[in-house]
Amino acid sequence: MVFAGTFDRLHEGHRHLLRTALRLGQHVAIGLTTDRMVSWKKDAERIQSYEERRRAVEAFLREECPEGRWTVFPIDTVEGGADKMADLEALVVSDEISVVKNAFAINELRERNGLRRFHIVVVPRVRTRDGRPLSSSRLRRGEVFSPDDLTY
Repeated sequence: MVFAGTFDRLHEGHRHLLRTALRLGQHVAIGLTTDRMVSWKKDAERIQSYEERRRAVEAFLREECPEGRWTVFPIDTVEGGADKMADLEALVVSDEISVVKNAFAINELRERNGLRRFHIVVVPRVRTRDGRPLSSSRLRRGEVFSPDDLTY
């Protein structure tokens, strides 16, 4: 099972997706976008460094389950290598339309590469009280969230 993302300002939405992946997969590989890959994003200078994000993700994973059930690896492309991973069975994605479309596109690439398609597990995003999804970009803009502001 693979899950990928930027994981800037690790928040409850990220934790929800990671917990889901850990519940479903025996081994979960987490692709973490590199600094180079996030350089094109809006407010890129405000995104935590790869090392800060990696440390936060790994600390959370250690709290959730034993090491050995997960790995974190750097990714520099949208595919993150999933188009060439022969043993990949499933990809966990949020319900964000562009992310789901990317998962289908990666499956097309896998087929062209002679690999079997993976299952796409779509997980609804955690939402805030205003009905909008919780996101790192909203946190970067200074919108503050408390646990009482979140809905699942």
